[in-house]
Amino acid sequence: MDLLTDNWIPVRADGGTRTFRLLSYRELLCEPGDWQVSLPRDDLELACVQLLVCMTQVMFLPEDDRALRSRLAAPLSPEKFAAGVEPCRDWFDLDHLTQPFMQSRGVKATEDTPIQKLLIGLPEGNNHAFFNEAGEVRRLSGPLAAIGLFNQASNSPSFGGGFKGSLRGGAPVTTLVAGKNLRETVWRNVLTRPRIAQRQIAMPGFEHDQPTWVKPIKEKEAIPWNEIGLVRGLLWQPARVELVKSEVNTPCDVLGGEVVPVYTGFRKEKFNFTVEGVWPHPHGAMMMNLKKEVLEQKFASFTTTAPAWTLLSEFVVPKNMNDHDAREGSVPAGPVTQANELGDGDMHLLIGGYRTNQASVLERRHELMSLAQGWSDDKGRLKQLVDLGKEAKKALRGKLYFAVQGNKDKGLKGIGAAIHETAEKLFYARTESFIHEAFSNVLTFKEWKSAKADFTKQLATHCRAIFEELTDPYAMKPELIPVIAWARRSLNIDLAKLMEEE
Repeated sequence: MDLLTDNWIPVRADGGTRTFRLLSYRELLCEPGDWQVSLPRDDLELACVQLLVCMTQVMFLPEDDRALRSRLAAPLSPEKFAAGVEPCRDWFDLDHLTQPFMQSRGVKATEDTPIQKLLIGLPEGNNHAFFNEAGEVRRLSGPLAAIGLFNQASNSPSFGGGFKGSLRGGAPVTTLVAGKNLRETVWRNVLTRPRIAQRQIAMPGFEHDQPTWVKPIKEKEAIPWNEIGLVRGLLWQPARVELVKSEVNTPCDVLGGEVVPVYTGFRKEKFNFTVEGVWPHPHGAMMMNLKKEVLEQKFASFTTTAPAWTLLSEFVVPKNMNDHDAREGSVPAGPVTQANELGDGDMHLLIGGYRTNQASVLERRHELMSLAQGWSDDKGRLKQLVDLGKEAKKALRGKLYFAVQGNKDKGLKGIGAAIHETAEKLFYARTESFIHEAFSNVLTFKEWKSAKADFTKQLATHCRAIFEELTDPYAMKPELIPVIAWARRSLNIDLAKLMEEE
């Protein structure tokens, strides 16, 4: 299967409501159509979009905003498409004899790894986080194998000890900008040449900048980050893997449908090298921290169960470290910065990633988040909303933790049960809808003072309701009434302070 010529993009027309089909890359870029990616898993859908963005960024780099706007306005001509893919025509063949897409030929392994290892979160059938049965996926068609290979290399933890992970770390959060349809989404995430240069990404041209499966990484090589070019960085494959193709054609276990060539597993081989520094990948927010006068850089990731809105200010608002006393900073993903500079109305963010514990995936996190146009007029306001939500949660959890522990010095007996942890989950579940609504409502930014007051009031109302709900069963015991009353009073004081903040 060749990603440049074959039908491989899983889509549905009319916003995702029509019959499923596989679309070719040429059809996507050269013909009109209201397509949306359609797969059973949200992480694979985002990976498919990101792969298309990377391919388009590499082969159809816009020179400036004018060129980008023209590509957003109308499909490419067949002639421009042919000219763009010509230098890369041998890079995207999944079964190429010497340089197959995202693979290495001649990988040595004692046994084949089951193909469902490419579906992140189900390593070799012993983790049932996303499937009901071990070994449920035994055969993947070319489209799913290609998307899975890219997702494993770009967005997920490594295969384990001795294997390298992505250029953005173990499990980075991907942040892209959504368009009205798939073609627009792809182009909205393709950066212009000047913006790539601003991120200090080298663009030496195809002769010197090729994917790792075309120009392999050398064993034990030390690679300075600034020597990794645009093509190599976006299409980075840190592992030596090789797909195992079935001798018998069957339906794909994920897509179903007709009988097609399928892959039943892959071989993987440990391979050591080092990347010196952090490559400034454009598809994630970069976090910076100054510790003992040493600058640490890493990409944002989901480290807790907190929803994505708690990181929203880092995702969209740059925080520089020019101030002499500043110890932290952040740089949003390139497409987010570009969308803000182009100023084309509301911004809709595609946010996705995995919460992990080393190489184990604990949770899959993918969502759409919308920002009203007014957010960019005063970036400090967006951060204030995020901070208010986080402070309200902190107050609720902290006061309930006090009630759980009690206080010997004050003679207050504690509840004992970990209701503060339940409170945190309830807070996120019950506030998320109105928090998202506040971000997406233009009146939040046009009528800031009243909107902020209403936002804070709703947070406080939820906090008090959750507090009462969780402590009421224990208020029946006379010995626990004092600690509950103490915690309630303290919570009300903290919430009142939030209401008073300007």
